[in-house]
Amino acid sequence: MRILLYGGTFDPPHNGHLHNLSLAAAKVKPDQVIVMPAGIPPHKIGFGTPAALRMEMCCCFRALAGSANIPALEISDWEIGQAQRGIKNYSDTTISMLVEKYPGAQLYMAVGSDMLLSFDRWYRWEHLLQNCTLVAVSRECADREALQEKARQLDPTGTHILFADGAALPMASSQLRDLMQKGEDCTAALPETVQAVIDREGLYRSWQNQR
Repeated sequence: MRILLYGGTFDPPHNGHLHNLSLAAAKVKPDQVIVMPAGIPPHKIGFGTPAALRMEMCCCFRALAGSANIPALEISDWEIGQAQRGIKNYSDTTISMLVEKYPGAQLYMAVGSDMLLSFDRWYRWEHLLQNCTLVAVSRECADREALQEKARQLDPTGTHILFADGAALPMASSQLRDLMQKGEDCTAALPETVQAVIDREGLYRSWQNQR
């Protein structure tokens, strides 16, 4: 069984997230995808959108379920539950949980190119790489050479880092939040279900610079 983990703050999830997940899934062809919104990201000071709303917005990923490369998709609140118990979660902790929950499964984790370049600063990154295979989505073709060199440094065997075919969309949640705070229309960058939650709750209109 192949399981692809796609984690992130998803504040908000946008079309770039869906595109990147599709690229990673096309490379891995998993039996199941697990989308997991972050609880308390160790590398971020904090963010303002309540976990329940981020979970609701992540329902946009269900639009990908049932496709050729994503036959099944689960949205997991496991890391959010960790945060509610006051636990800062690391990717290694999450992967270790999945190893225990799905014994014998092949685990994959989708990451952006910026994450791969800093991967050796992650908590217990070597242990993490032993337990899963990274699927890197390049932000642009020009950075492929630097990414491949980094992959060789991290994984000399060449067995635990894959590269998705195609480039990520140049889009970031932080930029979208800033634009929405200024009153700009970002509907073209957001799934309809996400925009509906933003409109209903009045999200990002008076952002508190919490990133």
